[in-house]
Formats: sequence, structure tokens, C-alpha cells
Amino acid sequence: MSSSPSLYKQLGLVGAAGGSPFSGRHLLLLVLGASFLAFILFVVHPNEFRIQSFFSGGTSGCTRPGPQQHASTTTTGTGGGTQQHPPAATDEETKKEEEEDVRILIGIQTLPSKHARRNLLRTVYALQAQEDDPSLSRVVDVRFVFCNVTNPDDAVLVALEMIRYGDIMVLDCAENMDNGKTYTFFSTVARAFNTTTTKKPRYDYVMKADDDTYLRLPTLASSLRGASRTDAYYGLQMPCDTENFYPFPPFMSGMGYALSWDLVTWVATSELSRRDRVGPEDMWTGRWLNLAGKGKHRYDMAHRMYNYKGESPDTCFRHGFVPDTVAVHMLKDDARWAETLAYFNATAAAGIPATSSGSHHLPGRP
Repeated sequence: MSSSPSLYKQLGLVGAAGGSPFSGRHLLLLVLGASFLAFILFVVHPNEFRIQSFFSGGTSGCTRPGPQQHASTTTTGTGGGTQQHPPAATDEETKKEEEEDVRILIGIQTLPSKHARRNLLRTVYALQAQEDDPSLSRVVDVRFVFCNVTNPDDAVLVALEMIRYGDIMVLDCAENMDNGKTYTFFSTVARAFNTTTTKKPRYDYVMKADDDTYLRLPTLASSLRGASRTDAYYGLQMPCDTENFYPFPPFMSGMGYALSWDLVTWVATSELSRRDRVGPEDMWTGRWLNLAGKGKHRYDMAHRMYNYKGESPDTCFRHGFVPDTVAVHMLKDDARWAETLAYFNATAAAGIPATSSGSHHLPGRP
């Protein structure tokens, strides 16, 4: 990780001769982000990202209710009697619950140029916290992950995103899909959020996800709450039959898979993963764990994690939407995103019908 104060070097934009590769136009554009980025170690933005910050920069109406909102109340029942509501949790109970709850860091691997996709995902996940589960604001952190920014126009727009949202993680690598980006992500996270052995790690799980995957964060968090916090490997296990990817040993699909924190730190320090990182990233992550005898607690979310079906035939990893979905993958265009979001009633809060086709969909929110 470089700590050079040079903005060019931080963004990976220094040419072979060491001079500026920019035109006068690009230099003027970069002034917008220079004051912010000049003092940031751009390899990883360390400020903790919260979902509710999409709306109010950290102050949101979807935060956990304070103790003044927890007074015991008595209401009149439908039959004319009264119903006594027990008092809510005390501050100590609430603090203990929050400390014991699962914490998840999701790194969505994307490209610097995909500004529109990031904005879509910000909106989708912020609304899940606002409408579905306010506790997500303290349970799940979402960051967008790519390697060094080499395009000067992207550098300016990414700098603006960092200033506004603080949810960008730039890795010290050349942009790639299967040449070590996932290894660099896990090892960077392990260094950035390292704690002493006497302190609880900031995250119980770290998930790598694709930017064409729709995650239902409340369902994801609920399923991980009951999972082991150590030696755990979570996702859609492949191959799910003998016709696809056979005879590769088991691994979790790259659409989105999670490692417990101890496995993340192991990846960062293991010679096995460091030496053998070039290849299909999801298969290679499984390969590391298989060869080392790790990931003994494996959670196969088959049926609940799957590819978008469209007109394709059903398989063990591709089928139609189901209500208890954790993730839908292969949402390559806006039409697929719209169909998926309609099924899961993402627009119900605005009074927009979940579907215009009459097909099955989840009940609307109250």
C-alpha cells in the first residue's frame, strides 16, 4: 500500500516517464477531488460506511430507536379489552444485543466506470434498510471495490463518490477479474480492519459479491446470524450437479460468497493463497480452503441463491424467483433489474404496483 502524497501515484496515473499523463482539461477536473484524496491512503478508505448514510450523511430516520422510545404502553384491543405491552430492552440489553449481532462487510467488485450501477445498488440497499430492516444500518457495511483508477475522467467521478458516500475501496492492483483481485480484496480487508486477539473483530463475515447480483440484505443477515463465526464458508456451492463445472472440487459461486473473519485473515497470511491466485477467482478461493482443510462449516444456499432464469431452462443454479431468496445473479441489464426489483416489491413504499403482469409476487409492505 503506497502512502505517497502524489495524487497521480495514488490513482495509478503516473506514466512510464514519471510525468503527468493529463491534458489541461484533465488537470482542471482533478482539482475537484485533489483536496480530499491528497491526504487519504487510497488503497482503502477507512471510515466506516453505514447504509443509512445514503440519505443523510450518517443521520437517518431508520436508526435504532433510542431508550426514550421504549416506554411500556397499554393499548385497547379489538375486543374492547386492554393489551399490556412489555417494556422494551434496557440500554445494557440493547448494547449487548448489538455487540453479539453478526457483522458483515460486503465488497462488491465492480469497475471504476460503472457509476450508474453503483448508484442503483446504493439506492436498492439503502431502501432495504429504510423499509425492511432498520437494524441493517449497524449489521451490514457495503463497499464498492476496484483496482487502481487509470482513466483520468473516472478518477474525478470516483473522487466525488468518495467525498459524497465514503463507500469506495480502491485496491493496489491492476484491474482484473481472475488475476488476484479477490485475493487482494481479502488481504487488504484483513490488514485494514485488523484487531488484537483480545478484541472482537469488527466483522464476523466478509463477503465478495458481483455488481450484477441482487442481495436481499435482511435475509442474508438472518441466515448468517445462525451460522458459525469461525472456519465458515457460505454461498451457493458448485458444482451442484455432475454436468456443470465437473469434476472441480466444491467451491462457492462467485455471485456472492462469504468467509468468516478467521478465514479472511488466513487468506491474507497464507503462502498457499499468495502463490496460487491466478485463475477463476471463486474456484480458486474454494481451492485454497480445500487444500488447507479449512472451511469445515460450509453453508450451501442452493435454491435461495441462483442465477436469473429468463428464457433459460431450470437447473440447480438457475430458476425462477422464490420468496426466501438471498441472492439473484446475472442481472446484466436494467430490464432484468426492473423485473427482479418488481417481484420483491422494491417500489411498494411509493405505491407503485409490484408487477404489471399478474405473476406471483411477495405481499406488499404495510
